[in-house]
Amino acid sequence: WTVKMATDVAAEDLKVEEVNVTSAVLLAGASHYEKHCKKINEKFMNCRIDTKDPRKCLSEGREVTKCALEFFRIVKGTCHEPFTEYWTCLDYNNQKYRFCRKPQKVFDQCMAGNTKSQPSQQPQVTPDTQ
Repeated sequence: WTVKMATDVAAEDLKVEEVNVTSAVLLAGASHYEKHCKKINEKFMNCRIDTKDPRKCLSEGREVTKCALEFFRIVKGTCHEPFTEYWTCLDYNNQKYRFCRKPQKVFDQCMAGNTKSQPSQQPQVTPDTQ
């Protein structure tokens, strides 16, 4: 087992605008993000699996980041208030979905009405996420 160093990757290849959000924001947007960026994420993951070398998937990784940034800009522009209420609820409730179903429903309705986005599925309910 040998670990290869990323010495053959130029620093400019690693520069990309960051998706600067908290875990609560990521959780709140996850089911809509999954649908919005599904093809790009699948392309990236297939590259990672097929090549077994993350350096060969940098362009696909940049596209994933670009799609995430685009998604959160759409959310901010169309459903900022209900989204903020939803992720804030998750943040204050230890990221347990069960306490935040009401703001989740309002956010889902906003996304459906403004972007025609339906969540890919309800977040999986396990003993830890209830």
